Amino acid sequence: MNDRSLKSDLLRLGILTGLCLLIGVHLIRGTVLIAVDGVFYIGQAQQVAQDVAGVARRYPAGYPFIVWAAHEAVARLSGHDSTMLWIYSAQGVTLLCRVLALIPLYFLGKLLVGAAKSFWALLVLIVLPYPARYGSDVLREWPYLLFLSLGFWLLYWGLRRRQWWVLGVVGLAAGLGYLIRPECAQLVLYGLLGLSCVSFRGRIRSLAPWGAGLLLVAGFLLPIAPYVGATGEVTPHQLRPSTFNAPPVISAIGAWAASDDPLEFEVREGELLELPIRADDPAGDPLTISLAGVPVGSRPVYEFRLPATEDRVWTTSETEKSMLLATYARQVCEYARIVCYAYVQSDARPGLLLVRRWWSPVQGRHIYLESEAQIKAVLQASPEASWVSDNVAFYVFGPDSHPPDAVPVYRRGSLEKGCSWTVGDRTPRAEDGQQRTAPSPGSQDESRAGAIVWYVDRAGDPPAGAAIEGRVLRWRPRPGQKGDYQLNLIVSDGEVQCCQLVRVRVIAAPEPRTEDSAVPRFPSSVLRSPSGDLRLQHAGLEKLPGAVHQISAGIMEDLMIVFFVPWLLGLYCRLRYQAERTERVLTVGVLIVSSALMLGRHVGLGTGEDRRYSLGLIALTSFYIPVGVEILAQWLNRARAWQRPPWMPSGLAGSPWFYLLMTAGVVVCLPKLLTPLRGDKAGYRAAAEWLGQNTRAEDVLAVPDIRIGFYAQRRGLLYGQQPDSRRADYVVRIAEEEGDPPPESWRREYSVVVDRRSKKILVIYRTAQPKP
Repeated sequence: MNDRSLKSDLLRLGILTGLCLLIGVHLIRGTVLIAVDGVFYIGQAQQVAQDVAGVARRYPAGYPFIVWAAHEAVARLSGHDSTMLWIYSAQGVTLLCRVLALIPLYFLGKLLVGAAKSFWALLVLIVLPYPARYGSDVLREWPYLLFLSLGFWLLYWGLRRRQWWVLGVVGLAAGLGYLIRPECAQLVLYGLLGLSCVSFRGRIRSLAPWGAGLLLVAGFLLPIAPYVGATGEVTPHQLRPSTFNAPPVISAIGAWAASDDPLEFEVREGELLELPIRADDPAGDPLTISLAGVPVGSRPVYEFRLPATEDRVWTTSETEKSMLLATYARQVCEYARIVCYAYVQSDARPGLLLVRRWWSPVQGRHIYLESEAQIKAVLQASPEASWVSDNVAFYVFGPDSHPPDAVPVYRRGSLEKGCSWTVGDRTPRAEDGQQRTAPSPGSQDESRAGAIVWYVDRAGDPPAGAAIEGRVLRWRPRPGQKGDYQLNLIVSDGEVQCCQLVRVRVIAAPEPRTEDSAVPRFPSSVLRSPSGDLRLQHAGLEKLPGAVHQISAGIMEDLMIVFFVPWLLGLYCRLRYQAERTERVLTVGVLIVSSALMLGRHVGLGTGEDRRYSLGLIALTSFYIPVGVEILAQWLNRARAWQRPPWMPSGLAGSPWFYLLMTAGVVVCLPKLLTPLRGDKAGYRAAAEWLGQNTRAEDVLAVPDIRIGFYAQRRGLLYGQQPDSRRADYVVRIAEEEGDPPPESWRREYSVVVDRRSKKILVIYRTAQPKP
């Protein structure tokens, strides 16, 4: 490379990087909201310092680590920390990766199509709106593309110059990029493909290419081996089975929001009680709704299983149940079932017995004890177990005072080997006709078939006539059914259940009958059944033609359509008539592998944002856009010759038409390019600011978009169609012109238009009275 060529390259790179920085900074300054994925990446980055191995086990840690490092550097310089500092640090380091990626892309294009066309190709790539936005957002596309383009350039350069040692650096780039996105492993495939192409041409008669292949693989494994050793994970995260299953959500029963306490209604004999059920599953799994009759005042006891120790955790707390499901993977703490029904208040029924739950971190087990004497005996018998009280678990019936329909609970085993509890189906008798009583923990009697320690209730049939029809609870009590009833509405996704207790008081019909509908114990409102099925359904496997159509549409959107035809034309003509063998093989490999990865994502994982997934393909083949534009310019020049002005460069065929076409394409991109990032979500940001100023730090928000809670710096519970108002202090809803009315117990606090062009509004509701 001579001095003139070097100066020319530096000048072109200076123009490209300067323009890229200006556009990137403009987009960062005008960002209304970062991407939804950006909230996840920042959350992972915030956990890097405490548990980098845990972050890596859940997700590739490369991009979160880059974001964390950028934040640490900026925080040390600024001397303070905030959510916005995390956002700007992440956007800034992503933009830096985009600028750096232009360098290997430029030299790759120079090798393929020449310096002039490489410059124009990257100029187009810089002004394309969607690639530019990804470079100023909190997304891993450009950091991943930095390593992909670096590796691809070095691969092509090494193959052309027969510099086999470069293949080791290519493998290293592939391994480092893999830690950001596993798709970067495609560089290894391109390397092996290129080496095969060179080896089978007949000119290379040594073993050097095959040694270069080993060097390529070794370079790839160099950063991957420590990662796999630290995390124990080899399979890419996209192919791993889900470790968490969010439970279904019951939002409202009738006109009232779901509650941890029973919802109470009144109905007269002979009249219809009709309660629509609003329910949703965050993962979109199909739901089933069942109805059980349970004793008044009882609560479901949820059972979790700890596979490592075969321990069982029983709880009546909806809050603890949600915490266990959200905190622990299924392999650590697996939801099992509703095991029985117990009570949370001592005066709910006569003769109730207090049961306390204890936990031993040493043994990794729980134990349930129902008397002070047992607790004292346990603590004295095994002080090394370090038992810690989990406070009151629930109230049950003692062995000597239980209803006839109660079922026994057996305790088996001993403290030395561990205890287990089993709910039976009937009340067994000893040989003398007396019920068996519970021996003290650790005694020899307890190692037998099992001892009855307490009695609990099991679910029964609902009262005659009560049933679930569609998503509506309907019951017309018959004469003689006067009294108090408690029903448990159970919504299940096939694995996890969500419950809502409903207490119904049936009163005698008046004479003469003057009412014609059910009367809630609270102020009534018009009950309207939800229209249609509220379940979020997975689309299932996409058919290949539909997937191809969506991927093609994503590529066209990336290229703003105006550059799509030149891109296709340049690819065809260059590969058909001008490209040498290595370029042809590697470019076709990029087209095939990138398309296969996008199709595989559609078929195996469902649809995604194809504009983002096609960015690697666009970047590595953008050099064929000016080739196609040049061909179009030649055609136009033949039809209508246009004399080149003296000041216009003459390095490209059909120069006047070429520059006119390129200028027209850039002008088409400018309006969308200069639009603020997600300006159509301005209402989300306004709602977040209101919540940040008018709520307490400990308040929980149920939000349709996780970014609202993130910008408000409050804990957000994301929901699909129905919010979990039991866990939230505030609910943010996107209100349509027509929609289900909010539950009457919610209080409207604030509303804002989503954006000027939309008729939708965001409404913030208070779901509970302020806590003292």
